Amino acid sequence: MVGARSLSIALVCAAALVASCGYRLVGSGGAVPGGVTSVHIGTFENYSREHGLNEKLVFALEREFYRRGVLRVVEDKDAGVAELRGAIRTFRTRPVTFDANDEALQYEIEITVDAFLERPASGEILWRGAGIYAVDAYSVDTSTIVPTSSRFQRGTVDFDTLDDLTPIQLAETERRLALDRLVDALVRDLHDRLLDDF
Repeated sequence: MVGARSLSIALVCAAALVASCGYRLVGSGGAVPGGVTSVHIGTFENYSREHGLNEKLVFALEREFYRRGVLRVVEDKDAGVAELRGAIRTFRTRPVTFDANDEALQYEIEITVDAFLERPASGEILWRGAGIYAVDAYSVDTSTIVPTSSRFQRGTVDFDTLDDLTPIQLAETERRLALDRLVDALVRDLHDRLLDDF
């Protein structure tokens, strides 16, 4: 009887300790800089050679902030409490896997972004994220694609038509899908860092 009571007290104390440790979901907005409640997604300068990447990034950021719903997204810069903007510093593509003839089978793409949150009225920088980085990979040869993988299943290429694609078509399709994944991962990370003031 005493053992059961001691165990119950120990469990209650442990639960209270965990609750008081401050654990929370990443990106839940526990420390939004400057008490910001709404944000305007501004422009991102594109210092890479990937045409249109900045527009793709801005659209993905707007979608992520709308979806997560912690900060209200406003279209008008003047109406927003703060503006999120920045720059794409690097975007690289490089081969990482080769066949016996030294032909590339798989490429890796990576992106690095700097971002900051600013009060437009005063110019005060509320948050700065430097060197936010994401990486992904894609195949350019059907022999390296795993049709049963979750990544392939979420894509737009059907298993039955995989062999009908030319190497160029396959490479372009896989690259586009990898770029989508890359940008999605980057904006999730940026959103979470901003909302956690990290």
